[in-house]
Amino acid sequence: MDLTNLQQQHKRVLSQLENDGFSLVHRLCEPALTEQLLKVSREIEADVKNILGKKQIGIGSRAGYREIVQRSPGRWDIPITPEQFAIAHQQMPWWTFITDILGQDAEHAFSGVVSSEPASPEQHWHIDSPHEATEHHPAHAINVLIALNDLPLVMGPTELARGSHLLTNHLANPTLVSDQLVYQHAGTSPVLLVNGACTAAPEYCSSAMSAGSCLIFDDRILHRGMANRSDSTRHVAYFSYRQKGYVPYTHFESPRSVCDT
Repeated sequence: MDLTNLQQQHKRVLSQLENDGFSLVHRLCEPALTEQLLKVSREIEADVKNILGKKQIGIGSRAGYREIVQRSPGRWDIPITPEQFAIAHQQMPWWTFITDILGQDAEHAFSGVVSSEPASPEQHWHIDSPHEATEHHPAHAINVLIALNDLPLVMGPTELARGSHLLTNHLANPTLVSDQLVYQHAGTSPVLLVNGACTAAPEYCSSAMSAGSCLIFDDRILHRGMANRSDSTRHVAYFSYRQKGYVPYTHFESPRSVCDT
């Protein structure tokens, strides 16, 4: 891609993130990087699940462990640091998007892999962190999801409610409950965001992703992982970033370790 096209792509991604709350960038990662992320993810996931063994684990970060959380049935979230991935995230192809949105002093918050087993159901709609003020402010946290294998719709890629990052502000809308937005709640949906208002509910958006493609989105957008109706496990690496000084609301909350006896 020549310089002009790169600049146009960059401008498009930033505009979509501001207006829609997300942007899908096809094949942003080179195959070697995608393969490296997948290899490390599989190795660490196998080690953690081997240690977990038959230990009891529920649904959600509070019911999990520091090393593994079951976000919904059959959907496993395992934290992996950039050092474990053997990468410098400042050298990653998405880093300039992060700094343009969060500032040059943006900080790494979390990273890891989410693996959705065959027959894992769709998640409830949720956001990853709440708004911080009554007025709408620019994003305080940005997530990057990288498809580690080709993800057709049957494998359940992430579904988002377009523009909902502008509507999930519980401080401006007293009908919304912060914990019901952040923690998966059966009653949460895009329609809830406009309940009683003369405004159409946000459009639902999901797209197939080729290996190496990246879905970049605002932490406050309403989204969910779709059901995996295929016969294969879906692997998606994630890297989450925050403005300097912002304290993440929740992610891995359990104090216990799979290594505890």
